[in-house]
Amino acid sequence: MSFFQKCHTVILGGFPVWTSSRDEIVLRMLLGLYALSPALFVFIEMSPTALALVAGVMGALALLTKGARFGRATTGLAVTLALLSGFFLSSALWSVSPSRSLMAAKDVFGYSVAAILLFECILALPSAQRDRLARVSLVGMLIGLESVMGWELYFAFLTEDPRFVGNVFTLHKITVYGAFFAVIFLTQPRLVWKGLAALFAVLTLLYGQSTGVNLAIVFVAAMFVMPAKCRQHALVGFFAVYLFLALIAPFVVSPLFAYLKTTGLLTFYPGTFAARLDLWQMISPHIAEQPFLGHGANTMRNAVGVVVSPTYYAQVDLPSAHNIVFDLWYELGALGIIVYGLVLGAIIRMIGGLSGPGHFIASSYLIIAVVELSVDHRIWLSWVLGTLVFTAGICILQCRSVTRPGMDEWITRRAASFSK
Repeated sequence: MSFFQKCHTVILGGFPVWTSSRDEIVLRMLLGLYALSPALFVFIEMSPTALALVAGVMGALALLTKGARFGRATTGLAVTLALLSGFFLSSALWSVSPSRSLMAAKDVFGYSVAAILLFECILALPSAQRDRLARVSLVGMLIGLESVMGWELYFAFLTEDPRFVGNVFTLHKITVYGAFFAVIFLTQPRLVWKGLAALFAVLTLLYGQSTGVNLAIVFVAAMFVMPAKCRQHALVGFFAVYLFLALIAPFVVSPLFAYLKTTGLLTFYPGTFAARLDLWQMISPHIAEQPFLGHGANTMRNAVGVVVSPTYYAQVDLPSAHNIVFDLWYELGALGIIVYGLVLGAIIRMIGGLSGPGHFIASSYLIIAVVELSVDHRIWLSWVLGTLVFTAGICILQCRSVTRPGMDEWITRRAASFSK
């Protein structure tokens, strides 16, 4: 079969260009979405906000066309997301800014609906359609990854001051996408795909200017080189340490900052690291004011009086704690941290039911998302929620496409049994 025949088979599925099959038309819409979205993520700043919702609509159309019903696994996910939305909504009762808490609950609920529709659509696809979608999404991610690397090289060599470009925030965002895309390439059998992932890793470590993505790359690389049988243990160990640090963070950050400042160790790295510690130690006393329920979802953004006489923190306002742990401690208190830990534990348990490439993809996606949110970006940002929805859809699609025959049903049963 020639290259063009293969393209015709993947894109058109053997159907003519114009077809009256509603099922095929909806699938082609999904193909177009997965082919174009990675590049749109890179070039249009707020594209994840819209694309996740568009994906949800397309998922609904596909389900209606197929007459599919929600499975037990998706129902369990829907209940979990509904409870989370209700939790955020209830925080408006004690929030210092009820309108912002209501807005956060509305956004989480909306993106949860989009996620459920997209996920169930992917799960309902027949094997042939799923494989077509996976192949097209791989091409889309290739375009997206090349676009990310192009931006990195542009900012590094074609700007007057490569370390402090005016649009450096763009790099912070798009390198996150590149990390998600590169994970899929690492699971492909051909070395050329792994080489592209390695090239992205090197360029990003050198020029990406995002501490969170750099850390995520290191952790994912460690997962990739270790034996497959050790990965679940490593994942559990990583998050056990992470959640322990999340629980004690507000109580240790102030003495840690004071010690490092007194000894002069912060002067060796006065940028991101020192500024983050400075900000977190200023937030900690305010966490103590409402330690159990917090100040209300999405209230960190307009918290008044937090930044007082900073030493290293240079921003004039408080966009976030630049750390999901401190955001949750401030906004939802100890209860929020406990819920966060339960959600992570549930996801890790689900990942434990996978094997081979599927386990590597899912565990790497979780690590990237959590590490990045622990260094930068607020969970309430629409583009963050949109990115999580769409990349989770990529994760599910690719995990199913690389799973050996006969495992799809096992994965669904495993998820259903867990959701009971």
